[in-house]
Amino acid sequence: MFNILAPIFGLIVLAFASRRLNILGPNAYIELNRFVASLALPALIFDNVAHVTPAQLNQPGFVASFGIGAFAVFALPLFMAREGRAFGDRAVDGLSACYPNTGYIGLPLAFLAYGAPSAPGATIAAVFTTCVLFGFAIALLEWDLHRGHAFGAAVVKVGSSLLRNPIMIAPILALTVTAGWIEMPAAADRVVKLLAGSAGPCALVAHGLFLARDDPSNVHPWAAAMRPRPLALVTLKLLVQPVVTALLAVYAFGLNGMDAQLVVILSALPTGTGAFMLADVYKRDLEVTSTTILVSTVASAFTLSMYLIMLPRLL
Repeated sequence: MFNILAPIFGLIVLAFASRRLNILGPNAYIELNRFVASLALPALIFDNVAHVTPAQLNQPGFVASFGIGAFAVFALPLFMAREGRAFGDRAVDGLSACYPNTGYIGLPLAFLAYGAPSAPGATIAAVFTTCVLFGFAIALLEWDLHRGHAFGAAVVKVGSSLLRNPIMIAPILALTVTAGWIEMPAAADRVVKLLAGSAGPCALVAHGLFLARDDPSNVHPWAAAMRPRPLALVTLKLLVQPVVTALLAVYAFGLNGMDAQLVVILSALPTGTGAFMLADVYKRDLEVTSTTILVSTVASAFTLSMYLIMLPRLL
């Protein structure tokens, strides 16, 4: 377990310390995160999708287990915490409770824990998270923002925003290679692989810098962590979501072995930074969201260890 998780959290801690010691500047996470989101992570997703067969991507049971588990947890804060909480804040809470960090932690962790055979499943989870979950949350926030305005205009705005997202464009372009419609030139393939190779370490460093960022919502994170709402969201993310996903995977869709273990591990990842990005853009409750990301990331070092030990014996 140490050999699997230490490189993941070691890079996060190293980046965190680098910012707190002022080795890296206050804007380092912004630019590195932009590089990962715009170039490195799309290249990694493109490379994974382009080099698997259509049969490997055709995993309806895996997709359904991961997706239904995520949306079930998303619905809990959205519909069960209505008193004194604005709809937009509840939508961000729902995303914080179910949005696994598949891009920054999940892809490198899957490779370290399960090797190359995990690539199709990890890619499916990353694409579902960044496209479907993220897109659904944007749609809810835009609907809340434009209530009383023309529905069609809001739909066009949301759709155009998603279609300009490199993380969403990458798998669509890669499918043309997977289907055999386009053959990648060797030089272009090498460029993609170089970018893809930087995604894991750069993403982990960016995540560590994000946790140490200079921001009013990040001044007293551990005091905020003791409040009921962040604790509830972390519990949903690290404990409830993987349990729901495991039950779906085994009893509803008949997954077993590595597939069952992988879908549970990916659902048990800490909250991704996408939730904070949306909270910032739409001016929602930044303190709750940032605290949830920090606490779930730290706590996941223990919960992921537990799952990696237990799952081979159970599934």
